[in-house]
Amino acid sequence: MSEPTRPSPGLDARFVHRALFIAGLIVLMAFVWKLATVLLLAFAAVIIAVLVRSLADPIRERTGLGTGLSLILASLTILAVLAGSGWLFGSTVAAQIDTLADRIPRSLAELEALLATLPFGPQLAGQLDGVGAAPDLQSMVGQVSGYVMSVLGAGANLLLVIFAGLFFAAQPGRMRDGLLLLAPPGPREPMRKAANESGRALRLWLMGTLADMVVVGVLTGIGTALIGLPSPVALGLFAGLAAFVPIVGPIVSVVPAVLLALDQGPQMILLTVAVYFIVQQIESNLIYPFIQKRAVDLPPVLTLFGVLGLGTLFGPLGVVFASPLLVVGLVWIKLLYIRNALGEDIPLPGRSDPEPG
Repeated sequence: MSEPTRPSPGLDARFVHRALFIAGLIVLMAFVWKLATVLLLAFAAVIIAVLVRSLADPIRERTGLGTGLSLILASLTILAVLAGSGWLFGSTVAAQIDTLADRIPRSLAELEALLATLPFGPQLAGQLDGVGAAPDLQSMVGQVSGYVMSVLGAGANLLLVIFAGLFFAAQPGRMRDGLLLLAPPGPREPMRKAANESGRALRLWLMGTLADMVVVGVLTGIGTALIGLPSPVALGLFAGLAAFVPIVGPIVSVVPAVLLALDQGPQMILLTVAVYFIVQQIESNLIYPFIQKRAVDLPPVLTLFGVLGLGTLFGPLGVVFASPLLVVGLVWIKLLYIRNALGEDIPLPGRSDPEPG
């Protein structure tokens, strides 16, 4: 009579290892979910670091200065550009923003009156009237306190991101290698290559996006000035900043312009919508493909669902950082999965050759 077969110790060990791996993966996902805001702010610091290094590296190569001095000079250059822009356009932008703040509430009243003349307009106008109703003193104080705390929190986060970005820019290799120590020795080298390629692709994306923002802002300012819309500089600045966020940004940027146009009649509304439509068509069909083809070519459908998905998961920060997160994710998927796991040669974002240089 044969003895009953006993389970192999090796099989038990493999089962335990797989169970521990799955449990660790679940814990990691819960950790990432809980710290999503912190991780997104850290990613914003990485973008700041990429911006500073994009200027510091050419300075170091052409002048022979050390890395520290090049970073200081790059940071001072960025601050000088921002200060110079504020000195040249600050008073104009401030005056036009004040004009926007004064005119848009009256435009909301005009919008309510206009909606009342349309089918189902009275119901919509009643909702707007309820939104614009004067709150009592207690609720007003609570809202003001909430706004103040939000502004203070945003300012503190901004300072944190800037200082962390400068720290990352000073020692990018040390930060990268410190994180890679958490990975097993086997995949550590492919992950180091993926991190390097992510930084390069992120730099290309950032340069292309900044150029796109400048073009959109200039074209919007010129177009709104030509049709006689108030505050063209402020509208152009807002449209340029909103262009950082694809799909959502262009839609948001047209709202204050349409509210301003309500004071000047239906013809101005049509002209305003036409200006923004033409600018977006030029940007989408001529400027953006040219810039991104030389930088990082993100498929529009991938960008659309990336913005929707990350916005649903992480809120406004997910929407703002959807495109750079997609750039980094695309590099890691192509390099670690499609190349290393599947063995297929595929060019990385921003490269035409299959192998990274």
